[in-house]
Amino acid sequence: MEIGCLFPPTMDTPQHIRVAEELGYAYAYVYDSPAFLADPWMTLARTAERTSAIRIGVAAITPRLRHLVANAGAIATLCTLAPDRVDVVVGSGFTSQLMVGKGPARWAEVEGYVLALRALLRREDIEWDGAIIGLRHGALAGVRLPQRPPILMAAHGPKGYAAAARCADGVVTNLAHHTANTGADDMSDWKILYYGTVLDDGEPLSSERVIDAAGPAATFQLHIGGQGVLSDTPEWAAYEQSMSAYPADRRHLETHRGHLIEVTDVERPLVSAELIRATTGSGTRDEVRGNLDAIESQGVKGVLYGPMGPDIPRELATFAETAGLATTV
Repeated sequence: MEIGCLFPPTMDTPQHIRVAEELGYAYAYVYDSPAFLADPWMTLARTAERTSAIRIGVAAITPRLRHLVANAGAIATLCTLAPDRVDVVVGSGFTSQLMVGKGPARWAEVEGYVLALRALLRREDIEWDGAIIGLRHGALAGVRLPQRPPILMAAHGPKGYAAAARCADGVVTNLAHHTANTGADDMSDWKILYYGTVLDDGEPLSSERVIDAAGPAATFQLHIGGQGVLSDTPEWAAYEQSMSAYPADRRHLETHRGHLIEVTDVERPLVSAELIRATTGSGTRDEVRGNLDAIESQGVKGVLYGPMGPDIPRELATFAETAGLATTV
């Protein structure tokens, strides 16, 4: 089973991905939420200059955040900078679109976006939104076309999985997502998200380091609208009450503040050892190894580990050691 990693992009992420490459991670993806994270394409362009082997990509781009041509041009540019090691993940959207007041796209829209991206990257002209569009990079632009990077789909649930089977090269999913129950027979092209921190010997889940490193993944369950594993808990009720203090037309901006990157002052009193245990894969080395063995037994292609907190190199190194990765340093 391959082990990769997934980052909320910051100004330090290119260096963190270089560390991941040295530790033996197979790929490194970054989120696309420009309202509160660094730009993913700029981050990966800087990463391409610092790495030579690790696969890189954005997980996930969405149909409604950037125009199709803008994303196709960015993909072609990144493929030129990092030949044969770029992956693309397309999804229906969550935080990135909610932060601009838009809901998720329908799966038919996501599927059409994937097919259109492939056509543009093959240097085909297509009809899109009432006009004929295409890429016209000339020789002096230095951007090489055509490009055929693998395109995966970020999907949670039967409709998304079915769309991915029709048009994508694989699935990226979070099995803890409230719509991820599947029963799929073949998960051989799936990459599974894994959130949490590996504990130091004798370290409790309630330690400040653990709250910093695993708390952002735990509070993700508060951000998904009370539809996740915390829907009937006092923590969700308290969080919902705190968000109700904001005007309705601004509430989405506060709900997703710090999403999957840091614990806010509002959230911190709600993050307990029990909450972290219920919402993340945090644990001792033996516990995390057991979790990875259980995932591998489902026949998946790989795991995307999401390191969080102020010490990303520590998170990457301890997870790599726990997962048995061979370092290149």
